[in-house]
Amino acid sequence: MSRASGLSWVFITVASLAHAAVPVPAKPPAAAAAKAPVNAAKLVTVGPAITETVFALGAGGQVVGVDDTSLALEVARKSPKVGYQRALSSEAIVALGTSQLVASEEAGPPGVLEQLKTVGVDVVVLPNKHTVDATRERIRTLAQRLGKAEQGEALVKQLDSDLRKARERTAARKDAKPPRVLALYARGANVLMVAGAGTAAGELVTLSGGVNAIAGHAGHKPLTAEAVVEAAPDFILMPASSLEPVGGEEGLSRTPGLSQLRGWRLITVDDVHFMGLGPHMGKAVSRLQDGYAPPARGSK
Repeated sequence: MSRASGLSWVFITVASLAHAAVPVPAKPPAAAAAKAPVNAAKLVTVGPAITETVFALGAGGQVVGVDDTSLALEVARKSPKVGYQRALSSEAIVALGTSQLVASEEAGPPGVLEQLKTVGVDVVVLPNKHTVDATRERIRTLAQRLGKAEQGEALVKQLDSDLRKARERTAARKDAKPPRVLALYARGANVLMVAGAGTAAGELVTLSGGVNAIAGHAGHKPLTAEAVVEAAPDFILMPASSLEPVGGEEGLSRTPGLSQLRGWRLITVDDVHFMGLGPHMGKAVSRLQDGYAPPARGSK
């Protein structure tokens, strides 16, 4: 037997034993099943927006593991890790006794997802479009699956209320010119990435009444000095964890391009809000709007 086939046999054996060890409950009455379709599921959540939504729905007690990106959420930091969302570990997921994996569409690799299906894990993959409509749909879909429909509607109602207040703040702003915002995050110590159109950060900027200073491309790409100068941002938006790798605000001010510009100000948001649009995105929008306010007289 080759080493590869041996490892495959071990994985299937362990997976089968893990699931065989869990007693099969008696089939519930149809009415009860409809009310709470997966209420007893042991969940692994993948993607910060997915994980934030599951916890916000009050189903955090069912979560037995999360991906690395979800650890940006304080409520999920003590959860066992199952790997980066694009490089999940099937062995780690099965070892947790997982009955359902709920993931954003970035999850992978595909072979791991298929492997999980073959050993009986219910794999649910949801779209991860960075729009308000997609966020509402994700909340309602997860709420329905978790038997938390009432809580889901309450979350949607609160989200809509937060965003309505944000629109009112924008309308009441006295300055006619919307702020230009450059959204950046650090990929390691020496690489800054800029968020363009179709990103969660870009949508936050729009919802806050700002303008994405680099909207001519989609997704994320490495930052160049030329692009920064051309963007001429009024504000720099970053996830909080990206400040340390670049040496704080002082180090950021020495970044090529930004070092040539004057007058920009820094705004940070929680990492989870920069990476995905969850039910609490209104908090990040409000934080951005707070940052747009003119500095207090006498401050630098």
